Amino acid sequence: MQALENLKKHDTTYWLFRINEASIIGNIGKGLLDKKLGITIRDTLCAMEYDADNGRWIRPELYITFEPELLKRCGVQASVLHVGRSSQDILATTNFAQMREALLAIADSTVDLVKTFCNKADQYWDTIVPFYTNGVQAQPGRYSHYLFAQAISWGRELDRLFECLNRYNRSPMGSGVLNGSPWSLDQDYTAKVLGFNCVAENAFEANQLASNDFPLEASQVIQAMMIKITNFLQDFMVQYAQPRPWIQLVKAGSTYISSAMPQKRNPGLINNCRRNAAVVISESQNVLLRIHNLNEGMPDARDNEINLEWLCDALNVIETFKGIVDGMQVSRERALEELDQDWTCTQNIADMMMLKAGVPFRLGHHFASHLVTWARANNKTPSNVTYAEICEQWEIFKTKGEGVEGNFPLPEVELRAAMDPAGIVEARVSFGGPQESDMQRQKANLKTWIQEHENQTEKIRAQITEGLQKLSDDLKALV
Repeated sequence: MQALENLKKHDTTYWLFRINEASIIGNIGKGLLDKKLGITIRDTLCAMEYDADNGRWIRPELYITFEPELLKRCGVQASVLHVGRSSQDILATTNFAQMREALLAIADSTVDLVKTFCNKADQYWDTIVPFYTNGVQAQPGRYSHYLFAQAISWGRELDRLFECLNRYNRSPMGSGVLNGSPWSLDQDYTAKVLGFNCVAENAFEANQLASNDFPLEASQVIQAMMIKITNFLQDFMVQYAQPRPWIQLVKAGSTYISSAMPQKRNPGLINNCRRNAAVVISESQNVLLRIHNLNEGMPDARDNEINLEWLCDALNVIETFKGIVDGMQVSRERALEELDQDWTCTQNIADMMMLKAGVPFRLGHHFASHLVTWARANNKTPSNVTYAEICEQWEIFKTKGEGVEGNFPLPEVELRAAMDPAGIVEARVSFGGPQESDMQRQKANLKTWIQEHENQTEKIRAQITEGLQKLSDDLKALV
């Protein structure tokens, strides 16, 4: 995956070079570094990076192992580059930059996942399936309506992700250890060329608080995403466990056979994705555990190697899940058959008795409940029950003393319409419902939201790219 390859390239070493290059230009501009020495340091850094990229030198993960090589090649006078800085603000900056890139990769993958939900909704636009509450059939619904619900829910997670990114996309560089320095560094320049929105507001907060808060908040966003994945997969598994499921995963390599039971087609890909999502949840929870009960300034939660591990694992899980959603296949006929095995139409019968005939809702509800109890005891379903049998049950219900009078209030045509799953769905009129008119509204809004999320990713990436390009241009112009 290209995003993971980019993360490997843009490691701590990569950002140590960019930070030191930014310090050259910024310090020369502020009169803190002699221009001639700045040119020498620039050329030395260029040679050091070439050697690091080509295996001729280590890729240092700490500034305290980076600077000795610079001084060895350039002389101790090059240590002036470090005025006003500390390993604290340098490593906070490298950590923020790498986490930012990982979260942008996750944002890209999540936007694609939302698109996949929408594309799948188009494929099964009019497909009617059972919806469930408390683990049992509740009402009929459009599968596309369910998929739009998933897309909207994931859109909220994207909102949270971008809020998190923008909250912490503030440069810690120049905050020193925790209370600044006597050196007038060009912090605005450094923030700009490293792709940050601005300089952090408070030097203590930049290193000692935000460095913990960023991974903690990011971990909570990721955990919410992983929970959504496991919830969706369990929705699938409830159906797949049936001998004749109405939904299946049609994807090469998604199942494996049993060594003992020839009939088994075990959903290996689903199981692995669910397990891996649980692994990410447990990995990311260790951020909270590492921060818990520590005084400020402790580095436990800032181990970027650990943090990037669960972020990359999360990216892999989302990519796998995206393929699963894309491979979902619904049998329209089997879904309708499943609906007919239960009485998900009964609330609508009560609604129509009130809407069409003025029967008080609670009375209609009580009758519908009575009807279902009788129907289940006598193996009656919406498709095989007769109008005469329903009228007979109405007469029996009248004897229960609930004030019911007269003949069954709905003619057969209206009753059958009230029991038809597709008719129930299309007759909805409330905002956010599954009826065609509102589904078109939701589709248009989702298209807009997807574009807005893509624009946010592009904006942050463009800011980083343009900043680094300016840094490169400024270094070249240094003669």
